[in-house]
Amino acid sequence: MTEVEGFPRKLAETIKDGLDHGVSDDQIVKGMVSLGNLAEHFISPDSAQESLAKEMWDEAKPAEKETMAHIVLRVAKKKLH
Repeated sequence: MTEVEGFPRKLAETIKDGLDHGVSDDQIVKGMVSLGNLAEHFISPDSAQESLAKEMWDEAKPAEKETMAHIVLRVAKKKLH
C-alpha cells in the first residue's frame, strides 16, 4: 500500500486518537480548515486530482471549507468501523 492509499486510514486513526483524548468534532474541523489554509501556501499538486482539490479549496468560502472538513471527518469516522 502506498502512502497515498494509506492516507484515509491514517487520517481516521489520527481523528480517533483526538476523539479519544476529548477533542470535539468542531475542534477537529477547525484544525483541518487551519491546516488546509496553511498547506495551500506550501504544497504544490502532483496530480490532476490534487490540482482540482487545491483549486476547490482556493475558491471555497470559509463556510464551504468547513463543510469540506466536516465531510472529510465523516468519511474518516466511517473508516474506523
